[in-house]
Amino acid sequence: MAPPRLLRGLIAPLSPCHQQLLTSAALLHRWWLARLRCSDGFKLFLVVLLVSAALAEVRYVASASMAPTLRTGDRAVAEKVSYMFRRPSVGDIVFFRVPTALQNCGINKDVVFVKRVIATPGDFIQVRQGQLIVNGVAQNEHYTAPHASSYTMEAMRLPQGHVFAMGDNRNTSCDSRAWGPLPISNILGRYMMSFTRSSLQ
Repeated sequence: MAPPRLLRGLIAPLSPCHQQLLTSAALLHRWWLARLRCSDGFKLFLVVLLVSAALAEVRYVASASMAPTLRTGDRAVAEKVSYMFRRPSVGDIVFFRVPTALQNCGINKDVVFVKRVIATPGDFIQVRQGQLIVNGVAQNEHYTAPHASSYTMEAMRLPQGHVFAMGDNRNTSCDSRAWGPLPISNILGRYMMSFTRSSLQ
């Protein structure tokens, strides 16, 4: 091995131009690293945003059909994950695209309703003098607004792939009583929570 003194003699000192080139290259390298980090951060933000949109969304409550549970003007959070693993259950509040029967009446197919699942596929449902009866058992609906006790609905059995959806405010709700069982494929998400506009101010 050559002595260090000889090696130092073989290496010529860098000229100012070379030093400037090296400094510029180092700065350029740092700039690209910073840009890459910013780009990665932005991409990560977009991924989180897209995943969040895929998992849940905020919906505006446009009517009083779900009062007193949901009020007109409320913002409700609908999650989209549950029904990837299970079917809707009785008591679930769901957001859904309007069924074909309403689309045929002129309602835009992109309109979204929110109602409560009252019965599931195969259930036998009827209403006698305002009392909901599912599979022969009278239901205790503590969540509903006061409604006319004279209301009656003929008995029917729900077909497979459908649920029966009704608004908690039975006096003002346009629901399965009017347009029939709701196809499960129309359901977009399940209600999780709600907040009012005033709570955001």
